[in-house]
Order: sequence, then C-alpha cells, then structure tokens
Amino acid sequence: MGDNKEGYKVYLEERKLLIEAERETAQQFDKAILTLAAGALALSITFINQIAPKPKLYSIYWLIIAWSFFCLSLLSTLISFLTSQAACRKQRDILDEEISKNSKKSNNTEENNAALWTDKLNKLSIAFFILGVMLLIVFSAMNLL
Repeated sequence: MGDNKEGYKVYLEERKLLIEAERETAQQFDKAILTLAAGALALSITFINQIAPKPKLYSIYWLIIAWSFFCLSLLSTLISFLTSQAACRKQRDILDEEISKNSKKSNNTEENNAALWTDKLNKLSIAFFILGVMLLIVFSAMNLL
C-alpha cells in the first residue's frame, strides 16, 4: 500500500509541474502574439514611410486587410485574457463543488465553457496573425516589384 501512496504523490508532483509548464507556455504565447502583431503594424507603417512612400493604389486594400487581421489578432488575445480568468474561476468553482460533496460519487460533467472559448480565441489569434503576415507580404511584394 505504501508504494501506491508514493506513486500517487509522484503523480501529483509531476501533474503540478505540467500545469505550471502549460501556464508558462500560455503566457509566453500571449506575449509573443501581442508583441509580434503590434510589431507587424509598426513595421508596415515604417515600410510605407521609408521604402514605399507612394504605394500602388490597388495594393492599399491588401495593407488595410492585413492591418485588420493584426488588430483582430490583438483583440482575440486580449479577450482571451478575460476568458482565461473566467475559466480559472469556473474551474475553482467546479473543484469546490466536487470537494464539498466530500467523496460522494459525483457525475459532475459540467463543462468549463470559458476554457473552451480561451482555446478558440488563442487559435483565432494565431490564425489572424498568420493571415496578416501573408497579406503584408503581398502588399510589400506589390510595392517592391
């Protein structure tokens, strides 16, 4: 029986480390997206001012759409901060409810919708960023050729 308790203790410690690593990775992802999207906006403005001060008229649409995607990337990341906080609160409530039932068999299958939304927003954020980069490349190519 002692081996089982020790194994469970090792399991809990490893699980805690994995949760901390996931949290750190999520924070780094959010910071990277915010930095990259804001940087891409700044880079495109610099490109217009210094390299292509008179962009081809038809290429401006590509730039506006690229800027829109960068802004959507920033917004989805910022909103994901709020849904992440809500997900933590909801998960805490779910755990509190489970523990208050004090070892009674619980069929609590309640979903944490805020966590699902956070995941969706993070995926949208990277998708919007990639689309913004692709369109910025199209705009740049049109004005360098």
